[in-house]
Amino acid sequence: MSLDLASIQGLKIVSANSSLKNLSIRLENEIGLSLDAIADEDEIMVRLSVVKAEELASDSDAVCSVDWNWIYGSTVTSVKASSSVVRLQLSEVGPLTISVNLWQGSPFLSFQPFRAPVAR
Repeated sequence: MSLDLASIQGLKIVSANSSLKNLSIRLENEIGLSLDAIADEDEIMVRLSVVKAEELASDSDAVCSVDWNWIYGSTVTSVKASSSVVRLQLSEVGPLTISVNLWQGSPFLSFQPFRAPVAR
Protein backbone atom coordinates (compact mmCIF):
# COMPACT_ATOMS: atom_id res chain seq x y z
CA MET A 1 0.00 0.00 0.00
CA SER A 2 1.38 3.36 -0.95
CA LEU A 3 -0.60 6.44 0.01
CA ASP A 4 0.04 10.08 -0.71
CA LEU A 5 1.09 12.67 1.83
CA ALA A 6 -2.34 14.29 1.89
CA SER A 7 -3.69 11.06 3.41
CA ILE A 8 -1.80 11.66 6.68
CA GLN A 9 -2.99 15.21 7.31
CA GLY A 10 -5.37 15.31 10.26
CA LEU A 11 -4.11 12.02 11.72
CA LYS A 12 -2.72 11.74 15.26
CA ILE A 13 0.70 10.31 16.06
CA VAL A 14 0.48 7.10 18.09
CA SER A 15 4.20 6.26 18.42
CA ALA A 16 7.58 6.81 16.80
CA ASN A 17 11.11 5.45 16.81
CA SER A 18 14.31 6.34 15.03
CA SER A 19 17.74 5.13 14.07
CA LEU A 20 20.59 6.91 12.34
CA LYS A 21 18.95 6.32 8.94
CA ASN A 22 15.21 6.03 9.67
CA LEU A 23 12.36 7.75 11.45
CA SER A 24 9.19 5.65 11.66
CA ILE A 25 5.99 7.34 12.81
CA ARG A 26 2.89 5.28 13.55
CA LEU A 27 -0.31 7.22 12.97
CA GLU A 28 -3.91 6.39 13.82
CA ASN A 29 -5.88 4.22 11.35
CA GLU A 30 -2.87 1.84 11.09
CA ILE A 31 -1.02 4.21 8.76
CA GLY A 32 2.72 4.79 8.99
CA LEU A 33 5.15 7.45 7.83
CA SER A 34 8.67 6.24 7.08
CA LEU A 35 11.56 8.64 6.47
CA ASP A 36 14.87 7.17 5.32
CA ALA A 37 18.30 8.72 4.71
CA ILE A 38 19.54 7.49 1.34
CA ALA A 39 22.38 8.33 -1.00
CA ASP A 40 23.03 7.79 -4.65
CA GLU A 41 26.11 8.79 -6.63
CA ASP A 42 25.23 12.49 -6.79
CA GLU A 43 22.89 13.32 -3.94
CA ILE A 44 21.74 12.54 -0.41
CA MET A 45 17.99 12.44 0.12
CA VAL A 46 15.17 11.81 2.55
CA ARG A 47 12.92 9.10 1.11
CA LEU A 48 9.41 9.66 2.41
CA SER A 49 6.84 6.84 2.29
CA VAL A 50 3.30 6.51 3.60
CA VAL A 51 2.76 2.81 4.33
CA LYS A 52 0.74 0.38 6.42
CA ALA A 53 1.84 0.76 10.04
CA GLU A 54 2.91 -2.90 10.13
CA GLU A 55 5.55 -2.14 7.47
CA LEU A 56 7.39 0.38 9.68
CA ALA A 57 10.79 -0.34 11.18
CA SER A 58 10.31 -1.19 14.84
CA ASP A 59 13.78 -1.28 16.39
CA SER A 60 15.58 1.89 17.31
CA ASP A 61 19.34 2.23 16.99
CA ALA A 62 21.02 2.64 20.38
CA VAL A 63 23.55 5.05 18.85
CA CYS A 64 20.77 7.51 18.00
CA SER A 65 18.18 6.97 20.72
CA VAL A 66 15.55 9.71 20.75
CA ASP A 67 12.58 9.79 23.12
CA TRP A 68 9.69 10.68 20.81
CA ASN A 69 6.98 10.63 23.52
CA TRP A 70 6.65 14.41 23.27
CA ILE A 71 5.07 14.18 19.78
CA TYR A 72 2.54 11.46 20.69
CA GLY A 73 -1.05 12.68 20.42
CA SER A 74 -0.12 15.53 18.07
CA THR A 75 -2.02 15.82 14.81
CA VAL A 76 -0.14 16.20 11.52
CA THR A 77 -1.54 19.46 10.14
CA SER A 78 0.78 19.78 7.13
CA VAL A 79 3.77 18.17 5.43
CA LYS A 80 6.28 19.99 3.24
CA ALA A 81 8.99 17.95 1.58
CA SER A 82 11.98 18.47 -0.67
CA SER A 83 14.63 15.94 -1.55
CA SER A 84 16.72 16.72 1.55
CA VAL A 85 14.29 18.19 4.11
CA VAL A 86 10.84 17.21 5.41
CA ARG A 87 8.90 19.57 7.68
CA LEU A 88 5.96 18.22 9.65
CA GLN A 89 3.68 20.76 11.28
CA LEU A 90 2.30 19.14 14.44
CA SER A 91 -0.73 20.54 16.26
CA GLU A 92 0.51 20.26 19.82
CA VAL A 93 4.25 20.93 19.49
CA GLY A 94 4.82 22.96 16.33
CA PRO A 95 7.19 22.10 13.49
CA LEU A 96 9.46 19.05 13.33
CA THR A 97 12.15 19.29 10.66
CA ILE A 98 13.89 16.14 9.42
CA SER A 99 17.04 16.64 7.32
CA VAL A 100 19.58 14.37 5.73
CA ASN A 101 23.31 14.98 6.23
CA LEU A 102 26.57 13.10 5.64
CA TRP A 103 29.05 11.79 8.17
CA GLN A 104 32.15 10.01 6.86
CA GLY A 105 30.39 9.46 3.54
CA SER A 106 27.27 7.88 5.01
CA PRO A 107 23.85 9.60 5.10
CA PHE A 108 22.00 10.07 8.38
CA LEU A 109 18.87 11.85 9.58
CA SER A 110 18.90 14.83 11.90
CA PHE A 111 15.90 16.21 13.77
CA GLN A 112 15.08 19.73 14.85
CA PRO A 113 13.92 19.78 17.54
CA PHE A 114 14.89 16.35 18.86
CA ARG A 115 13.10 16.87 22.16
CA ALA A 116 10.13 18.84 23.41
CA PRO A 117 10.62 22.59 22.96
CA VAL A 118 11.08 24.47 26.24
CA ALA A 119 8.07 26.62 27.08
CA ARG A 120 8.89 30.31 27.46
